[in-house]
Amino acid sequence: MAFTDQFGHPKGILGRLMLILMEREHLPMARWAFEQFDVPKSGQIADLGCGGGYNVRRLLQKSASAFVYGLDLSEESVKKAQKVNRAALGKRCKILQGRVEALPFEDYSLSLVTAFETVFFWKEIERGFQEIHRVLTPGGRCVIVNNYGDPKIDWEKKVPCMKRQTAEQIQKALQAVGFLDVIVQKKGQLFCVQGKASQR
Repeated sequence: MAFTDQFGHPKGILGRLMLILMEREHLPMARWAFEQFDVPKSGQIADLGCGGGYNVRRLLQKSASAFVYGLDLSEESVKKAQKVNRAALGKRCKILQGRVEALPFEDYSLSLVTAFETVFFWKEIERGFQEIHRVLTPGGRCVIVNNYGDPKIDWEKKVPCMKRQTAEQIQKALQAVGFLDVIVQKKGQLFCVQGKASQR
């Protein structure tokens, strides 16, 4: 596995190192993003592409009693997220291995779904958004957060497993699968796109 593949699917020793580095790199983005949306006080929440589980921990801290799932494709990420959220496991938290294109949640079961710095690595972005819409309660919110990076750099060449989408492209993709009131918030190259699941 090439080192650049670790961004999308951390594995082994390099993957464990990558998870630590990503948390440090993403901390300013997480702090900004959590100011852009409300975390429900109760119900069920999922953080997709949860990586080392630090945003799962933030969601737990910001909600009085919600149950928070973390989901990631990477086995290393799942292990790290379980370790980071050890105190809440089995009580208010569960970390799962899986794909966004086939979410292991019931229809209309979640009130909030977040995805930080992960959507650029999804193989089927439209299918992923369809799945998120399926599992959200009517009026439940989807929040996508990313750093687009320097637009002058060919990131897809540097990181072949990555495919960048602009905030506006993600906005249109969410609207296409039924999300309502989809808004875009930006700070420099950071962006947060959030929408509300429609009535079905």
